[in-house]
Amino acid sequence: MRRIRPVPRHSPTDVPDVPEVPGVPGVPGLGEDLPAAAGRRPRPAAAGRVLPSALALGCCAVLLLAGPAAGGGREPEGHRAESQTPEAMAEEVERLREEAAEASEQHEMLRRLGVQQERALSRMRSGLAEERERVELLRSMIGRQAASQYRTGGGSGTGELARLLLADTPEELLARAQLVGRGELSVRNLLAEAERAEAALARDEETAGALGDSLALLAGEQSRMLTSVTEKLARAEERLAELERARQRAAGGAGAGAGAGGLCAVSLRDTAGLAAPAVAAEWTAPVEAADSVLSAGYGQSGEHWADRHTGQDFAVDSGTPVLAVGSGTVVAAECGDGFGHQIVIRHDNGYFSQYAHLSVLEVAPGTRVGTGRRIGLSGDTGNSSGPHLHFEIRLTPYLGSGIDPVPWLRDHGVDLPGR
Repeated sequence: MRRIRPVPRHSPTDVPDVPEVPGVPGVPGLGEDLPAAAGRRPRPAAAGRVLPSALALGCCAVLLLAGPAAGGGREPEGHRAESQTPEAMAEEVERLREEAAEASEQHEMLRRLGVQQERALSRMRSGLAEERERVELLRSMIGRQAASQYRTGGGSGTGELARLLLADTPEELLARAQLVGRGELSVRNLLAEAERAEAALARDEETAGALGDSLALLAGEQSRMLTSVTEKLARAEERLAELERARQRAAGGAGAGAGAGGLCAVSLRDTAGLAAPAVAAEWTAPVEAADSVLSAGYGQSGEHWADRHTGQDFAVDSGTPVLAVGSGTVVAAECGDGFGHQIVIRHDNGYFSQYAHLSVLEVAPGTRVGTGRRIGLSGDTGNSSGPHLHFEIRLTPYLGSGIDPVPWLRDHGVDLPGR
């Protein structure tokens, strides 16, 4: 009889262990390298399993991260804006940005959890395909074995009993009886093995379905988080515009036509060919590895920042080419605030990248750029302690939605030297 190769099991107990979500005891998560929510330290990781707690994980994540209903108990926007002092509006901007930053980190935690569960689901689906093939093979072997016994008269019944009684010698009788027994045992064993394989397949298909449901819950919560971040930062931008108008009124209208952009050093490149990627990879680093050293990291605090550092700094000489990390469309190319000369790109996957403290802007809003295309030159404009590139990955175009760019780039195939 053909030997059946055992198929690696992908039952709940065999899914690779992953640590719990920081701050949620007993809920599977990603690991100690995940950022904790803003202002909280990550808890020590404890061993846990992705499954069969998939649905519980999604539900717990939704309950953990869901905030109060938008607008609950708030004063009407227009009335509040008119009644607020400039100081109160500035405080509101800071609060909105802090809330958006925490929501952005939670969104990133869910994204990375989703990535890991997608990989686990892919492994399970591969195992399920092997299990289905094994079940079909067992069924085929049972059919062939039964047909063989039918053709040779195998099995119990009067026909086989007659053959046994007509044996010429006791030895022949014993041999025929052993053959019949082995044939029936073979079929019974195959049937039992097929039943076990089919039961295991059904369990694993149910588990895979639960994991798929969990991923759908995570995706829904990510969408809710992104909406929350976008709304908070849009309100912050409105308050900033109101503050600027109030400043101009207080100054008697002086500078009203100058805008907030200041005088930018612009040397636009020919857009022909800019949309085509300059490298084969889908994503790349914002500067060539040989030209840079990683300096201040995401979340770092110090005298240079009002709260904490919102991106990753690359120590480079002024004039170093700055590259688009991925294909996308330029949504901002401006100067005049603490970021100095800066560019923001909206990428095809919905994320945004920011490049700040540039010396020269080489693209304009609306320009389509490919991965690895030069978009500007590094510098030390704005609130800068020396020549460097400040780089962010954001959920929105606005300050306050940044996430740690180093693990994000790593998840997209870009390993930065020294990290």
